[in-house]
Amino acid sequence: MTENDRLQQTVKEFYEASTACSLEIAEQLGMSGLQVNQIHYLKLIDEHENLTFSRMAKLLKITKPSVTEIVNKLIKLECVNKLRSPDDGRIFFMELTEKGKNIARSRTLSENKMADLIRNKLDPAERETFIHLLEKIAGPSSL
Repeated sequence: MTENDRLQQTVKEFYEASTACSLEIAEQLGMSGLQVNQIHYLKLIDEHENLTFSRMAKLLKITKPSVTEIVNKLIKLECVNKLRSPDDGRIFFMELTEKGKNIARSRTLSENKMADLIRNKLDPAERETFIHLLEKIAGPSSL
């Protein structure tokens, strides 16, 4: 096997390990029933405290009735709660449930799982070398 073949095989195996971590987290969180756009909406709600239906409509450049439909689906999936504003009963805020928070933050959970895998497979010196090499490959000026 040539050096190029070994490199490609190693990159493939690393990518597969990373994907396996992501899929395991997704399965644990029950994400298989969610569409990609629904995960995007959960991330948006997570990133904006006290997000109202009007504000979400503006951010997504869609109508308020469309936001209502999105939120109602997320409520049925037990990912979002709708809270009435204490100041104005006509206004509702969206709040993520624990399930919704975990799904919105699933990428971080997957990254943590991959880091744990690396931590458990490599000794401290190997981890330092690994970190140095990844910084060299994926650092800010890598592309």
